[in-house]
Amino acid sequence: MRTFSSKRLAGLFGLALVAGIALTAVAYAAVTWGPSRSTFTWAHPATYITFNSFTDNPVWGDERFFIKARDVNAGTSTYTNNIKVSDNQELLVTTFFHNNADSGLNLTATGVRAKVTLPSGSNASAEARAEISADNANPTTVFSTMDFTSTSGQPFTLEYVPGSARLITNYVNTSLSDAVVGSGTAIGTSGADGKVQGCAQFSGYVTIRAKVKVTPIPPPTPPTPTPTPIPTTPVVGKSLPDTGPGSIAAIFAGVSALAGAGHYIVARRRG
Repeated sequence: MRTFSSKRLAGLFGLALVAGIALTAVAYAAVTWGPSRSTFTWAHPATYITFNSFTDNPVWGDERFFIKARDVNAGTSTYTNNIKVSDNQELLVTTFFHNNADSGLNLTATGVRAKVTLPSGSNASAEARAEISADNANPTTVFSTMDFTSTSGQPFTLEYVPGSARLITNYVNTSLSDAVVGSGTAIGTSGADGKVQGCAQFSGYVTIRAKVKVTPIPPPTPPTPTPTPIPTTPVVGKSLPDTGPGSIAAIFAGVSALAGAGHYIVARRRG
């Protein structure tokens, strides 16, 4: 059985200081981890190569939840796996790795790789996922998730900052391939060689930076007003003659007078 010396414990805390890590509470509500596997403790490590299965790491806490984030300008005690985000905020997303094999067994994990999948698309809440894998580990791959939630309730995107990936251990603090947010990349205690020995002093962190971009919600389009019909002005024609009873009588009277006058003229000519 492994017993941790004060030197090894100091190394673990020293690594945390370099990486800017502080023991923080974990919000277990929605985040997940997997696959289901045996767990171990600081006093009772594994007898084979397995990653991130300690439940009582004195710095990280439960290693099964091995991805956390904080604002780049916030204190290390603000690391969480359920973070609220706002527009233009820059985050430091950290993934922890630890070969839990007893140091006395001299078991070295090979082909060790890390992969971080940031959320795609624009949403008011999103999830990131981290994976640690090794060719000779049991299980071969372990994963953990964390959540991001918009403080304003508006949808947002989370964009990786190119060139920001780093590998931090007690032995190196170096840049890491951007492939860590794609297909994954090799990591290790002494560099990106895929080798991690069993023991906390050989554990480490993969860090990346990501930028929050809130998606503006366009204002609602006002309804198109219904056009008001233009009234048409009726065409006024000429006045028709009054053909009422009085007018008709006057017409007949005029006709009779003309007829009488005509008869008188004709009669005189005959006489």
